[in-house]
Amino acid sequence: MISHTKKSVRLLLVFSLYFFLPFSCIEKLDFLDETQEVQLVIYGLLTDIPERQVVSVSRTSAIGLAPMGVSDAKVSLLTASGGRFRYFLSGFGEYTLEGFAAVDGESYAIEVVLENKVYMSTFEKVPELLADDEISFEFNKEPFRTESPESVFTVFSETTLPNSTDPIYLRWMVEETYFWPLVYLPGTGFPPPPPPPCFISDVFEPNRINLFDGSGTSTRKGNFVLGKRLVDNSFLYPFFASVKQLSINREAYEYWEKIKIVIDNQGSLFDIPPASVFGNISNVEDRNETVLGYFEVAKTKVTRIYTTRADVPFNLVDPCLYIPNKPENSYASECTSCEGRAQGRRWTNDAPDWWKFD
Repeated sequence: MISHTKKSVRLLLVFSLYFFLPFSCIEKLDFLDETQEVQLVIYGLLTDIPERQVVSVSRTSAIGLAPMGVSDAKVSLLTASGGRFRYFLSGFGEYTLEGFAAVDGESYAIEVVLENKVYMSTFEKVPELLADDEISFEFNKEPFRTESPESVFTVFSETTLPNSTDPIYLRWMVEETYFWPLVYLPGTGFPPPPPPPCFISDVFEPNRINLFDGSGTSTRKGNFVLGKRLVDNSFLYPFFASVKQLSINREAYEYWEKIKIVIDNQGSLFDIPPASVFGNISNVEDRNETVLGYFEVAKTKVTRIYTTRADVPFNLVDPCLYIPNKPENSYASECTSCEGRAQGRRWTNDAPDWWKFD
């Protein structure tokens, strides 16, 4: 019989590892050992579009807490042709390489140096194939987080595979970005300029893993539900859903497939001890050290779709309407600051480059 503490550690680690993954040569399905030893977790995604490439480094907790970010590592991107590029610390346990894009035909690995130990991933080559995604959305009343009907926004893709006999393995991530204006408080005397708006971003359903194995199918089209979220006042103003299609290699697909099995079977984790899902990263001097996580290289395509208030068939209430003579300190923080509205999500005052309407 496994103790309650060990069960809790296992369950928390499964989800904490997944939540550490950014907009995340497997030999056995063992997600966690019987021991409660602290383990290193490294995850990185490298794409072929010039963007902010991220690697996260953390350590698990032996007492059931979420993994804690590691801020004293040295993280580098290596190329098979001898190149080396340094990631820089940008947050607690987060390391970034700005504006870098993987090159077709090249293979990449990451190196993490921590406490005089060197951890490396295997080299992964940029895949050659991509599929075409035609994105659509629906607003419906349906059970989502409860058994009762709720107002739900769903993103779909009709995906067409390339006309090739070579295998293709796909993973999708969906991110939202919406516009949020702050309340304008003119005050007394000469009126101040209006506050800049907020652009707030978050990941749809972080525990959803969208996968497709196109290696053994003759069908060239597929229809997929990629993400859902509750409809709230975020839809009062323009709301974008960005679908990132990742074409990955077979080993990365198998890794995510096993992570998906653990997440989908979360209800039975208290009864059946999950095993550890090992990735492609190891201690170069000590192969017996358990290192969790994965470094994947993906050919990438981003497709976006947006909604406006006119698309929403449900009643939405704006909590931040200006009311003359209402005391300024009586407005909720979401009305007066982007940080108050974002509540830990990413935000900026600058519109993304792609923030355009037809």
